[in-house]
Amino acid sequence: MASGTSPYEQLVLRNYCGSTPDFPGARVSIECRAAYPAAQRERLLAASRQLAERLAGAHPGLAQLAWIRPEAGEEPLAAWVSALLSACGLPDYPRAVVAGPEDGTLRIDYGIPYPDAVRLATDVALQLLRLAADAMAGGGVRVKLAPLQEALQALRRTLPSPELMAWHARLGEGGALWQWLGGDRTRIGMGARQRICAGVEAPDTAAAREIPIYTVTGSVGKTTTVRLLGQLLASSGRRIGLAASDGAWVGGERRLDGDCIGGVSALALLRDPAVEVAVLEQGRGGLLRQGIPYARSDVAVLLNVREVHIGLDGIDSIEQMADLKALGLACARLAVLNLDDAQCLRLGEARPDDTCVWFSRVAGDAELLERSRRAAGVVGVVRDPAGDPLSLSIWRNGQQDAALSLQGVAPYHGFLGEKTLEELLAAVSAAWFGPLSLDDWDERLAALRLDSENHLFRSSLHQAGDICFVLDKAAESASLESLGEVLQAIVRRERMDRVIGVMTRAAGEHPDRHRESVAWAHGLIDELLCFDRPDTYTTKIALPCYAPGSIPGLLAEEWRRLNAERGEAKPVEVFPDWDAVQAYLQQRLTQRDERCLVLINQPSTNVFELNRRIVDFVLAWPRQA
Repeated sequence: MASGTSPYEQLVLRNYCGSTPDFPGARVSIECRAAYPAAQRERLLAASRQLAERLAGAHPGLAQLAWIRPEAGEEPLAAWVSALLSACGLPDYPRAVVAGPEDGTLRIDYGIPYPDAVRLATDVALQLLRLAADAMAGGGVRVKLAPLQEALQALRRTLPSPELMAWHARLGEGGALWQWLGGDRTRIGMGARQRICAGVEAPDTAAAREIPIYTVTGSVGKTTTVRLLGQLLASSGRRIGLAASDGAWVGGERRLDGDCIGGVSALALLRDPAVEVAVLEQGRGGLLRQGIPYARSDVAVLLNVREVHIGLDGIDSIEQMADLKALGLACARLAVLNLDDAQCLRLGEARPDDTCVWFSRVAGDAELLERSRRAAGVVGVVRDPAGDPLSLSIWRNGQQDAALSLQGVAPYHGFLGEKTLEELLAAVSAAWFGPLSLDDWDERLAALRLDSENHLFRSSLHQAGDICFVLDKAAESASLESLGEVLQAIVRRERMDRVIGVMTRAAGEHPDRHRESVAWAHGLIDELLCFDRPDTYTTKIALPCYAPGSIPGLLAEEWRRLNAERGEAKPVEVFPDWDAVQAYLQQRLTQRDERCLVLINQPSTNVFELNRRIVDFVLAWPRQA
C-alpha cells in the first residue's frame, strides 16, 4: 500500500432491525473492500497495535488505547471494532466475518443493539489502521489528536453503563423487545403493553409484555390477505396496527406511506403504545434487507410460493424462495399453510403437526377430516354442484367445528373469485385459530370489503360514469393471471366496449419479464399506452441492459410483434412520463363514444409520489374538461 492509502475502500454500514437468513437477531454490518494484500493482514494488525501503544504513551488523552488489545490473527478492522467495544464494557454478542473469495470484499456482522456505537468504533478503528498503513509504507505518521480523542470519548457516551448493557443482554436472551432511550431509561415490551424502566429492574417474563402478532407472507396475494385479516381482527374491539405494501395504519389511521412490508415498519408499529394487535405483511426484500424484529409471533400465514422474483438477491430456485419466506414461520406458535401448494406442504412437514393450520380450496371432506386429526386445524370449501363456493368448513380433532356461510360474501368489488377465495381462506384460518376470540362470523364475513378506499393498486376500481378505471400493481405471471380474471368479470358486469391499458415497467426486471406482461395484455386489451419512469434507470437494482428511456420502446416493440404474429392492428403509443400519458388520456377519453375500462398497471410500490398522482388524476376525472 502506498502512503496515504486507506486499507479499506467503499465502506458502508447497514442496520438490520431483526433476524435475516444469514444472521440471528438485529445487527450492524460493515461492508467494504480490503485494499491491503491478504499476506499483509497480520503485519497491518501488529503495526496498528504498536501505533496505539505509542499514542497512548505520548498523549494523555489517548491513554485508554494502552489497554485496548485487538486479538491477534483476526481481520484487523473486525479485531479493532470488537476490542474498542469490549473495552467499554459491552457484553459478548454474535459476530461474523465474511470475506469474498478473490476480490477483497468483506462483510463484518455485529449482533450489537447499539448501532451508533458500532459506527463510532469503526471510525476510531479506521483512523488507527490508516495511520498504521502509512507507517508500513514508510510515510510520515501525522496524527490529528483532536478527532481521535473526540471519537473515543463519544464512543463511551454513546453506550449505556456496563450494568445496563448486561441487563439489556439478558432481556434480549429472554426474547423481550426492548429499546434503550438514553441515560438509564429502557423501553420494554410491545405496543400497548410496553413500559419504561429506569435503571436495572427485575426482568418481567418476555411474554407478559407482548401483544398478539399475526404475519402474512407469500408470492401473490399478501396485501389482500392482510387487509381481510385486519378487518376480521378489528371486530374484536382491539386497536389493530397493520403494515402492508401500501402503508401502515393504527386503528384505521394512516401512520406511514408507501411500502411498509419490512422490519423497520413492523418495529415502528410494535413500539407504538396505541397498538394492541399487530398484523404485518412480510416480503422477500424486507426479510433479506431488514429482518424480523421480534423473537416470537402468534400466527404466521404462508399464502403460497410461486416462481416470482426467482434469480434476484441470490434466490435461484422456488425451494430457496420458500426457505426464505419460512423465516417468518420459524418463530410462530401457529403456521397457517396452503394445502394446495407444494412448497407449503414441504415446509409444513418440518414442523410439529399440532403447530400447523391448513387451508384448501380443493380438498374434499375426507382429506380435511384426516388431516385435522393431526393438525391444529383445517379450513376447506363446500361447493355446489356447479363448483361455486357455498361455505367454509372448519375442522379440528377429526370433526367439523363450524360451517361459515359465503352467502353475500363478495369483498373484491362485489366478486368472490378463486384467488380472493384463497386469500379469504388464509385470513379466516388465522383469525379462527389465533389468540383473539371473534363472534358473529357470518356478519363479519359479509362485511369484508376490498375497494378503492383500502386496496389501491390491487385491482382497485374507480367508476366515473361510463368510464371505469382499474389500478393494479400486478407484474408477475401469477398476479397478471388473477388480474385478467378480474378485468374480464368487470368488462362483462359493466358492459364495457373497449379496454385501454396504461403500462409502465421498472429497470430492475429482465426484459423477458416485460415481454411476458405485454403478451398477457395483448390478449385482453384493445390499445396500449406505454409510459416511462425516468427514475427507474438510476436505482441500485437497475439492470445495465437498459438505456434511459428504453423500456416503453421495448414494450411497444413487443406489442407490434404480437400484432404482426396474430394478424391484428391494435394501437400502441409511447410516452416519456406519466404527465404526458395523463394529458393524452384527458383528450382521448373526452372524445370517446363508447364505454371504456382503463387499466393503469404500475407495479412499483415504492414510488409513492407517482402512485399518488395517478390516484389524484383518477379521482378527479368527473371534473375534467
